[in-house]
Amino acid sequence: MSITKFCCLLLFWGNVLLLSAQNHQSRFEKIDIQHYKFEIHLNDTTNQIEGIATISIKFLQTGNDIILDLVEKSGDSGMLVHSVKKEGNELDFNQTHNKLVILLNEQAQAGDVLDFTIAYSGVPADGLIISENRYGDRTFFGDNWPDRAQNWFPCVDHPSDKATLEFLVYAPAHYEVISNGSLVEKKQLENSVEFTHWKEDVPLATKLMVIGAADFAVGNEQNYQGIPVSSWVFEENKTKGFENYQYGTKALEYFSELIGPYSYEKLAHVQSKTSYGGMENASCIFYFENSAISDRIPEQLFAHEVAHQWFGNSVTEQNWHHVWMSEGFATYLTHLYLQHFYGDEQFKEGLKYDRKRVIAFSKQKYAPVIDTTVKEYTRLLNANSYEKAGWFLHMLRNKLGDDIFFKGLQKYYHDYRNKTALTKDFQLVMESVSGKDLDRFFYQWLWNAGHPVLKVSWGTETTRKQIDNQEILIQQRGKQLFSFPLEMNIVYEDGSIDLITVMIDKTKKTQRFQAKTTTGIKDISIDPNVKLLYELVE
Repeated sequence: MSITKFCCLLLFWGNVLLLSAQNHQSRFEKIDIQHYKFEIHLNDTTNQIEGIATISIKFLQTGNDIILDLVEKSGDSGMLVHSVKKEGNELDFNQTHNKLVILLNEQAQAGDVLDFTIAYSGVPADGLIISENRYGDRTFFGDNWPDRAQNWFPCVDHPSDKATLEFLVYAPAHYEVISNGSLVEKKQLENSVEFTHWKEDVPLATKLMVIGAADFAVGNEQNYQGIPVSSWVFEENKTKGFENYQYGTKALEYFSELIGPYSYEKLAHVQSKTSYGGMENASCIFYFENSAISDRIPEQLFAHEVAHQWFGNSVTEQNWHHVWMSEGFATYLTHLYLQHFYGDEQFKEGLKYDRKRVIAFSKQKYAPVIDTTVKEYTRLLNANSYEKAGWFLHMLRNKLGDDIFFKGLQKYYHDYRNKTALTKDFQLVMESVSGKDLDRFFYQWLWNAGHPVLKVSWGTETTRKQIDNQEILIQQRGKQLFSFPLEMNIVYEDGSIDLITVMIDKTKKTQRFQAKTTTGIKDISIDPNVKLLYELVE
């Protein structure tokens, strides 16, 4: 290496330290990954993988270097890069602070699309989970969320950069290999090795790029509008597993009709060793291991993960702090699924359950749904991102009405299909469809912490006698004050019932309302139709 190149590398290493602490737009504004082709070699002797990554990169700016994410070798785990080439020519590179810095022999111009081939090997510290299933059989499963893909392949490990991909897997022949996209080729090679080639032509975020290799049985093979659907379970579980995974096309059909066309070439439901209850990898959903053998696997688990194929996968949150756009959507769409197939009561019970979870979480951590203070991204998987965000969508639906809400949902999916979006993008779509300014609504429920905490009293509780114009006192007792419509069912002493809606103003901690009655109020039921996220206190 020349002295000039050595000095350049020192400069770039310093830049890596600076850039890794900056906003992702600053880090990745120079390049846009177009396509990944990962050749992965698995074996039954060691946990070491051999990899060759061919990455097609578009330069958005003129540049002399590339910085990719890749966890470097440390101790017994991590990846060691052996070579980097561009069009067959060797390039200088360095691995430092879990970044792969590649120096170009000549400056790349804005608009150039260049292919780079990276040969590497190592034992994944995370991301590709190599372990044994409950039967002692060896398995390999990608488990990338939120930014763990860099543990087993070089990439831009951020949801803002989506790319098409291929996995070319060489594995012992007893494994069946599943991945994203369509099966291109599968063939037997020498020495009991099988080659499996999967290709995904729809751009994905790295969190969704996976392989699964195990002694699978494949069944429940169906088809919906040309989309093949199947179940992949461990051989020992195929009888119970195929029964538990019977919901193959049900959610696929429902969400396709409700939202818009499914984006991917197939849908596989896969028993796995994921660390989550389910992981919505595009076109091949990984479910937790016991899902194939349990006697009580909720149907909503399958609905939730399939809903992600639209929101989270096809329309991807551009930054982790907006993960509610994935989890909140899947949570609420699951409620809609249950409402459609099993009725209003189950829908309302689900919302009430979620409301309890939101209240409980707020007592542990008082934070907004979009919490930009979180740096350990797994902490974003909480009741705010799931249940409170689902409640936000429910309240937005009630604010706009069903026709406008679902029209907006369909337009949002249409406009951002196979792209990335931020909360503001969704807001602008809903504003364009409804003709309403939703800035205060979005800020109050997503960017603002907490929820309405209410105390409701009436009659003698308000220190007045029961009179014709009965007074109802509503107080906000929370840390934050909110504005919202509040539905109340007023039960009068004469047995009559009156459903009224009053507007609660965040500028007033206490508000008084009159309910006209000649017999007095017997009881008041708050939010009888389950439209509001709130907490009631004595």
